[in-house]
Amino acid sequence: MIRERVAQLAILSSLLIAGCGRAAPAENPSALRRAARGVVAVATRHSEDGSVTLCSGTLVAPNLVLTARHCVSDALTQTPACDSRGESHNGAHVARDADPHAIEIFTGTHIDVAVDAARAHAERTVHPTTSIICDADVAFLVLDRSIDDVEILPMRLTGGVESGDFVVPVGFGGGATGDIGTRVPRASSEILSVGPGSNHNTGAVLGPREFEVQTATCRGDSGGPALDARTGEVVGVVSRGASCWSDGNHVYTRVDAYSRLAINALDQARRASLAHLARR
Repeated sequence: MIRERVAQLAILSSLLIAGCGRAAPAENPSALRRAARGVVAVATRHSEDGSVTLCSGTLVAPNLVLTARHCVSDALTQTPACDSRGESHNGAHVARDADPHAIEIFTGTHIDVAVDAARAHAERTVHPTTSIICDADVAFLVLDRSIDDVEILPMRLTGGVESGDFVVPVGFGGGATGDIGTRVPRASSEILSVGPGSNHNTGAVLGPREFEVQTATCRGDSGGPALDARTGEVVGVVSRGASCWSDGNHVYTRVDAYSRLAINALDQARRASLAHLARR
């Protein structure tokens, strides 16, 4: 617990940017690289066809990863249609959960799931009960072991985000080069709009628990975090959006909107850690 708090304070201190208002913050490359180490790769192996879904996630406790629901459940559609109430226009989006033991966690700057050894596996998933990802594309993975040499990033569980705030997206989509499997922190990106509502300029439709970011996020970035550029807190999880190189219409699920789920997941992770210690 003490180690987690020290890590969180270090990240907050290193990312704190002086100034006021909502002008784009000056980037701190060394601080961004440090925070990015808390972003891990989440690989879900599908037994039916042998395929692997590569996503991103955030280590928020030594044995707990925050990611997107669509990364860890069987998909029914690749193109969810959502409205500003957070409801679906094309039915259910996800079916059963993937077998937690088929979900692997990788660390490092570049990963290759065919070669690299996983650092941990999930042993359970924690997520909203709905089968649609509109307004609810968030999940936690309780791991079968702790990862003690990776940064733990703090979640913002109270207070949301506003249009004009700046965030730093991080994920394994490879950034502008599209080198999937390479972890890249993007440039600071403005939050264009916060749900509920729609942005007619970009085409984004947002539920009450979602926000839209300007800078593109790419395949492999799903489930990755948006880090508040001033505090380093995880404020959102990549859900869906336009193409990799489009401006706007990149939709995140707000973390603070699922604070109860987060607290429950943190408690389950703590209990799992104690159970693992008792079995040694």
